[in-house]
Amino acid sequence: MQIDNQPKSNEFYTNCMQYFEALRKTGKQDYGFEDEFFYTMPAMSEKIVSEQ
Repeated sequence: MQIDNQPKSNEFYTNCMQYFEALRKTGKQDYGFEDEFFYTMPAMSEKIVSEQ
């Protein structure tokens, strides 16, 4: 049985983009989160593509 994680992945990505936008608007940085996001996003994307 294959579980469709696309909606959760899309929601996660959207939330991250909103967070980054909020940081930009306030002139703040969250380097720890950015590092984790940009490190894990390719792996998440690969998993999504391979499941389809």
